Amino acid sequence: MSGKKLIRNSARRALEEYLAVKKGETILLLYDCSTRTIAEGFRSVAEENGISFSMHEIKPTGGNGREPDPNTAARMKKYDVVIAPTKYSLTHTKAAIEARKAGARVATLPGINTDIFIKGLASSPSQLEQSGSRWLRILKGRHLVKVTSKAGTSLQFEIGDYPLKDDNGKITRSGQYGNLPAGETYLAPDIGTATGTIVVDGSIGSLPWNKNTPPAKLILEDGLIKSFEGKRAQSLKKLLAPYGKKGLILAEFGIGTNSDLKLTGNLLGDEKVKGTVHFAFGNNSAMGGDNYVQVHIDCLVIAPDVFLDDRQVMKHGRWLT
Repeated sequence: MSGKKLIRNSARRALEEYLAVKKGETILLLYDCSTRTIAEGFRSVAEENGISFSMHEIKPTGGNGREPDPNTAARMKKYDVVIAPTKYSLTHTKAAIEARKAGARVATLPGINTDIFIKGLASSPSQLEQSGSRWLRILKGRHLVKVTSKAGTSLQFEIGDYPLKDDNGKITRSGQYGNLPAGETYLAPDIGTATGTIVVDGSIGSLPWNKNTPPAKLILEDGLIKSFEGKRAQSLKKLLAPYGKKGLILAEFGIGTNSDLKLTGNLLGDEKVKGTVHFAFGNNSAMGGDNYVQVHIDCLVIAPDVFLDDRQVMKHGRWLT
């Protein structure tokens, strides 16, 4: 099967199964120079199915969580569905939040490439919903969470102040949002409770990674990064430092639930891989948190151990419950 046909198949699944687009609904596709092939796949499927479809190419914003231009932000509020395959994430922007408040459902595909688009949408939303529901039950309520790993992660934090979210790809109701490909259960940790060390041995948003890439070591106190150790950690520091203290706040803890994805160095796909967890720093306002800042950088931990209070729920990435 040709690459173009595989791309169209993923676009069709996104429109029909994940977004459940109905005849008469309007769609805005935001894309940039890095995602024109994927945008064309969406356009082709929409035309085949008689779906009202507007394409709008934007300039890359320059960083995950940075706002698009005012004209783009205004356009996003005028459509039933917004799909954003872009180099940098629009998920945590005010523009996306305001579009959702206006009634749009928003699917973001930050850093997407054709390989991740094809493989990541192999899972059905029902499969991902089943896995995500499992973690929603486990994490419900107030808990002390501890995450460790052979690479050296040893971090603990509290949860319960902010809502649990399940990104299973079902973006079917007004105001909903999520990533495509999907596959993570996530939440904002309680402010000021995270203490310990994160050794990031997987992907970091906006930075290259392969299995030989040295890890980044982050030391946290009172819910934010206090020191960065190692060359790769310094690269992360450069991404976060311009935003001051708000950029250093632990904004998210997420658990990957997609068994059809493998680690490739593409953060969008890697953070969804079953057997991984990720932490993000910066903005969490779109997911129910209180920290708004124009940056959101995810950091992946491979094959972790996860403890909930006194109970181990993940061992070397293997789910135990």
